Amino acid sequence: MKRYLVFIVLSVVFFSCSKDDEAENVPPSSLTYNTQNVFIKNTSVVNLVPTSTGGAVASYSISPALPEGLSLNTATGVISGMPTIISSPTTYVVTASNSVGATSFEMVITVNDIAPSSLSYNNVQQVFFKNDPIVNLIPTISGGAVSSYSISPALPTGLSINAATGVISGTPTVTAAATTYTVTATNSGGSISFDFVVTINDPQPISRIKEIKTSYYVNTQTVSYNSVLYYYEN
Repeated sequence: MKRYLVFIVLSVVFFSCSKDDEAENVPPSSLTYNTQNVFIKNTSVVNLVPTSTGGAVASYSISPALPEGLSLNTATGVISGMPTIISSPTTYVVTASNSVGATSFEMVITVNDIAPSSLSYNNVQQVFFKNDPIVNLIPTISGGAVSSYSISPALPTGLSINAATGVISGTPTVTAAATTYTVTATNSGGSISFDFVVTINDPQPISRIKEIKTSYYVNTQTVSYNSVLYYYEN
């Protein structure tokens, strides 16, 4: 009876060791991560955790190098961190290896800028006069750096917006009824808009109110000149 028990125990131990040996002699396979990962500059990412089948992974590697602020744990394959630069969509290859073989997985990572926010100009009601240069309208804005500004609808003839700075300038050459314009500031992280109203009136007429004759002395000579005053009519 004892000999049978010993035989059964030895068989179980041998079978278990064989399974362990098989696992150690199998390469990893079916490596996967989440794909199309879009992150925001200076914002911590949700850890990317790999899954795989086959043999146990001894180490992980990635190529090319991740954007600054992100890192790969070579023991666990977890990608984590907080990106500190903007990065256009880039394909990265993660490789999981052991002594027998390796498997790879491609993923795309994008790092966008912080979206612009709190766009504004100094007045929501702008009144200009035809053929009179305007005082430049300069935007204030928060958030990430703006890549471009746009406006809709098109400004009246003579006025323009600088697509790089958002400054509105020029000399209107036509009259225009009060119209709402929308300026939009955009970068890789998103956009923000601001509405304001522009009215362009005809120039105000002027009238001469009086002529003043003035005299003064220069080297005993009497010098006279006329001074004309003007004002804008309401």
